[in-house]
Amino acid sequence: MERSSQNINYPGVAASVAGLVGLLGIYSDWWESPTAVFSGTADVSGLLALAMTVGLLVFGGASVVMSDPQIRKAMNMLFTLCAVVLTLACVWGLLRSDNVGVGAEAASGIYVSVLGGLVGIAAGLLAMRPVADATPAMADEAPKQEPTQEPASSS
Repeated sequence: MERSSQNINYPGVAASVAGLVGLLGIYSDWWESPTAVFSGTADVSGLLALAMTVGLLVFGGASVVMSDPQIRKAMNMLFTLCAVVLTLACVWGLLRSDNVGVGAEAASGIYVSVLGGLVGIAAGLLAMRPVADATPAMADEAPKQEPTQEPASSS
């Protein structure tokens, strides 16, 4: 069974890539202090972000693989939700840097995870746009309406 390029759900591909970017950021350095470096899994905000990146990756992939439009729509909604929660978890992680370690400051990994969340949100916005009719043959089959003539006014 061959799939044409018209069947590929590009927002789903973007969501899967966003999940991979977010995952890469979580296992990078989220916080650093003068004495230690902490990955995203060192705090509850990073664990929540980890769960959301896995969801973003899985639901984005399912959106690409599934052919039923209703299932695709549900997967699009789920990966959009995961992307929003991922971004919020990263913001929460920025606010919790003092809870991780004394004098800890945000490192580059948390910003990579934020980028993954923002790409996932953008993919969700693309998935929600109305789909244009890609088949011109369908337009030819539509019933054509004859123009109606208005009665001439007698003035």
